[in-house]
Amino acid sequence: MHSSENSTPNSSTDSPFKLKTPKVTPPEITAIDVWFHGELSEHDANHLLQNTTAGAFLVRQTSPTRFYLSIVDSDGYPKHMPIRLLTSPHYMFEGKRYDTLRDVVDDYKPAVYPIGKGEMTSLKRIMNNEFFLCMKSFEGTEIDEMSAEVGDVLTLCDSNEPGWMIGKNETNESSGIIRSSHVEPLITVVDDITELPYFYDSVSSEMVLYSPIGTFLLRRSSKGADTYALLVKTQFDVIEKFLIVGSPAKGFNLAGRPFPTIGHVLTRYCNRAIAGRVRLTHAVCIKQNRKPSSCRSIADGRWAAPMSSSQYEDVKEKTKEKSRRMFRGASIDTALASSSFLTNSSMPSPSNTFSTGIPEHFQDRFTDDDSHDHLETSRTAVASTVALRKSREEKQWKDCWLTLSDLPGGFSQLSVSDSIGSKLRQQVDLSACTMFWLDESVFSVDGCLFLSSFTQQPALFLCFRPFTTFLKWVRMLRSRTIYQDVPPALIQGSVSFIDPNSQVSLLSVEIDKFRSETFKQDMMYSANVLLNGVKVASSSSFAPTGNRSANELPVVVIDSKFIVPSIPTCTSNVQLSIIGHSSTGKKGRPCGVSVSVCLHEWNEIVNQNPSDSGFVFRVQRIQSPVLSIERYRSLLEAMRESPSALFSWPSQVLPQHLKVFMYSCVSHLYALNPNYFSPLIRCVIRDVLATSTPEDVFRKDSLATGIITQCLRHLFKTPFDEFLQENSAFSQAIKQQTNLDAAVELLVSFVDQRLMTIPLATRLLVIASECAQERFGDEPHLVKRTLSALLILRVLNPIIFSTLNTGIGSQIAKSVQICANLAASQSTSDSLSPAAVTIRRIFDRMIILVEQKQIEFDDESLPEVDVHTEWLSWLAYLIGHSLTLRTSVTAAPLSTMTSEEMHSRMPLAVLELVRLHQ
Repeated sequence: MHSSENSTPNSSTDSPFKLKTPKVTPPEITAIDVWFHGELSEHDANHLLQNTTAGAFLVRQTSPTRFYLSIVDSDGYPKHMPIRLLTSPHYMFEGKRYDTLRDVVDDYKPAVYPIGKGEMTSLKRIMNNEFFLCMKSFEGTEIDEMSAEVGDVLTLCDSNEPGWMIGKNETNESSGIIRSSHVEPLITVVDDITELPYFYDSVSSEMVLYSPIGTFLLRRSSKGADTYALLVKTQFDVIEKFLIVGSPAKGFNLAGRPFPTIGHVLTRYCNRAIAGRVRLTHAVCIKQNRKPSSCRSIADGRWAAPMSSSQYEDVKEKTKEKSRRMFRGASIDTALASSSFLTNSSMPSPSNTFSTGIPEHFQDRFTDDDSHDHLETSRTAVASTVALRKSREEKQWKDCWLTLSDLPGGFSQLSVSDSIGSKLRQQVDLSACTMFWLDESVFSVDGCLFLSSFTQQPALFLCFRPFTTFLKWVRMLRSRTIYQDVPPALIQGSVSFIDPNSQVSLLSVEIDKFRSETFKQDMMYSANVLLNGVKVASSSSFAPTGNRSANELPVVVIDSKFIVPSIPTCTSNVQLSIIGHSSTGKKGRPCGVSVSVCLHEWNEIVNQNPSDSGFVFRVQRIQSPVLSIERYRSLLEAMRESPSALFSWPSQVLPQHLKVFMYSCVSHLYALNPNYFSPLIRCVIRDVLATSTPEDVFRKDSLATGIITQCLRHLFKTPFDEFLQENSAFSQAIKQQTNLDAAVELLVSFVDQRLMTIPLATRLLVIASECAQERFGDEPHLVKRTLSALLILRVLNPIIFSTLNTGIGSQIAKSVQICANLAASQSTSDSLSPAAVTIRRIFDRMIILVEQKQIEFDDESLPEVDVHTEWLSWLAYLIGHSLTLRTSVTAAPLSTMTSEEMHSRMPLAVLELVRLHQ
């Protein structure tokens, strides 16, 4: 593994602890050394190397004596290899001495394609957009000439010889030169789509059935005007159809992605997989003129060599098993993972693709009912559970029974019924659905998602309990719905199967305020966040502040931040709307003023601060690759062995909403695999107790309080909210307001009973008890004080404040805290109230469990199934992002470590891993 530089990206300019040192260009560098970029950060080098191929490289300088050879390695990721300037003019690189940087570059064989300043090499232009169609057969007669047939897709650039181009034939993999007169650019602007050589008004799918995989043509679709079907052969006997909507004048749209021309559609999927591992490599052209000896022509289409029916069946049987093993693509832009990484369930096809596994030329013989019957006979049940459902936001939740099934052809269905074995209520085709994670602010409950269908199926809201069940179902549905599992862009000729190339995307929304002259002082206002028309988050309600001066508009200060951790990876529209609420409690109504922004596929930030009316906000889309579990081994080991060293810097410098999200990622991993991640919980608790006094134990914000709070909150919030809002005895007790002791006693009794049904929360509190006993020895009241701070002060009371957001809520929380303080004191039980006795009983039970050692904590084996690698991906991203940030002036320092020290102390394997996620 190559070493990497021990400084934060842009540390020379961002760090408050370093002065910038002028860089001096080495005297031997000349104008022909286009690969030398001078002073350049690692972040900028990664940006320049993005979307290039293996062997693309540049050399950059970070200090007067330190240089780096930044190169795209064979796995497709940038590596940064240090070059040190010794006594001039000697350079040290990988243990060898060199006189000049040019000698280093010349000697290092993997460095093939230099990336120059201001422009990329011709190779990069080839990789990005220089695709051509062969329009006239070309038989290579010289050793440096390629062979090409009509319709072959070629990757070309100009050569030094006039009238010739050089490149690669994507159909037969041959390389060389070809006459320019034999090819036409794939991207061609036409006024009429019928002018395209691969377009047909009507054609049988058999035109591509007997051609090589990757063969395609375009024809009109029966879906309506300005609709076209792109037919692609993706397996030995399977044709898939992709719906394209648009016209030459207005542009085109495929699976929600806009394109200016059909050529841009084809170029994209010549460069990356359109389904499974299949790219477009050959067009069936009307103008083909083939030799009779090599093919036969029907409607001037390309056919394979003639075969008898018996020969055809022999070939089919030989390849059938291999075709079965071939990965069925989840959707457009979903890359193929090697068969060793495949799960038992297939991935769904695109929403506009009818892919049943039945050969295309037989599909016309099936009606919709026939196809449905065919699929029903071989469905495979994946999982089932009890959940809550509703079809519209304003409706009430209903109990339901969900069954997830995988079907032949690579798509899945979700069956919804009232209970197990009852009549089917709804069947959702997940291959035509997009999944949206809903923030808990939408329904005041967590564990909710929304399935949006592209067909006429009814919409479906689902709520899962407990939260661990929600996390598991999100993962299963994410891999089976479209636009959720799109991989990083694949570079032609450099596809790596080391990891199951996938990607996750989140939405970060920060709403500061809203200005409007239409505000009414007797109303309250909230803000909604909509993603592609689906409400994914909602703020609390606030009153206008009024006019501060004659020229200022009334303002509602919203000051709300949201993280939606799983959103579609395609281009998405984010809309912010302001909702007015009357004092009578009627349903809020939109005020008719909103803002809409478009977030494209890659990390993108949109800031708006209008001088007049409107929202002041910041919206960011963040994407991160998800690697295999083995690639995260170094991160997992660091999390178990020294979590405080790993997360202390991010917990100090990250913005509050990203910091809470980091804590949530850790809590999700713990909830899904408590045995493996219990050492992490123990380490962070021990570290904070080591510096705590008996008076301030867990009362200051720290890494431990953040992680433990999020763990307990996700486990407790939903059932606790339900009790506070729906328990009739509790509601009756707080209405009287004369004596709240009865209400408090009911509340703590519920916590006592509920805690016994949540083993993950019990395990966490037992770990805290064990660590507190190690810290405070034979002082049980200090152990109870530790449990009181974690369970009551950090978790239950904040939920009481937020759910009972009136004066009664603060009174209840105050009474509960008083009872907890008494329960953690040295007072005898005879002098305690019934509620305090119940809380003390909870604390004593945790201490007894430690003494009896009934809970096993450690599991040294590396988990494979239960660890959801998407949360590891986000942790790697957040750690890497924190290394680019400076310490906030207002932040209370959690450590004296600087970003440079964090950078240098981080294990090299972890450092390289987090850089892959930037």
